[in-house]
Amino acid sequence: MRYLPMMLAAFFCMSFSAFTMADKQDEMASILLSKITGVNQLAKQVRFISAVKKQNAMGLSLDEIKKRDQQWMQDGADSELKISMGSSDIGKFLSNVIKKNSEKYNEMFLTDNQGANVAAYPLTSDYWQGDEAKFIEAFNNGDGKIYIGKLEFDESTKVNAIQISVPVKYGAKAIGVLVIGVKVDHIEVEKLSQMK
Repeated sequence: MRYLPMMLAAFFCMSFSAFTMADKQDEMASILLSKITGVNQLAKQVRFISAVKKQNAMGLSLDEIKKRDQQWMQDGADSELKISMGSSDIGKFLSNVIKKNSEKYNEMFLTDNQGANVAAYPLTSDYWQGDEAKFIEAFNNGDGKIYIGKLEFDESTKVNAIQISVPVKYGAKAIGVLVIGVKVDHIEVEKLSQMK
C-alpha cells in the first residue's frame, strides 16, 4: 500500500509525458495542415506505392541494409547505389518535384518497410533511416501515421524547414515512408518557436 502513491506518481508522469508529446504533434499539425495535406497526397500516388512494393519484394535483410548503409557513408556521390537513388523513375520524379517546387520543399526521400532508401533527392547522409524517428514514428509498426520533425535552420540554404513523414500505404498497411523537407515561412516559424 505504501508504494501506491509512488506508482501513481510514476504512471502520471509517464502518461503526462506521452500526452504532451502527442499534443505537440497535434499542435504542429494544425500549424502545418496545408503542407501536411500536400505531402500526404504525394504519398498516395501509385508511383510511390509501386516503387516501395518493388523494393520490399527484393527481401533485403536488415544485415544487408546495414552493410549498404556503411558503404553509403564511405562512398562518394558517384557510387552505383547513390546514383540509383536519382536515376530510377521514382528518383527522377522526386528530383523534378523538388526542383519545380523549390520555394516549398528542400528535400524528399522514400523508404521501404525497413527504412532503407528507395529514392532520394538530394542524397541523404545515410542510406538507412530505420533507426530514426522520422521512419519509426511514421511507419508505426505498419499502422502508419503522420510524423512531424523538429524545426531546423539549414545553414547552407539559409532556410527554416521541417521534415514531414507520412506512411506510404497499400490498402490499410504502411509499406514504406515518404519524408519531405518542407520550408516554413516566418509566421509558421514564429508559431512553432512559441511551442514548448
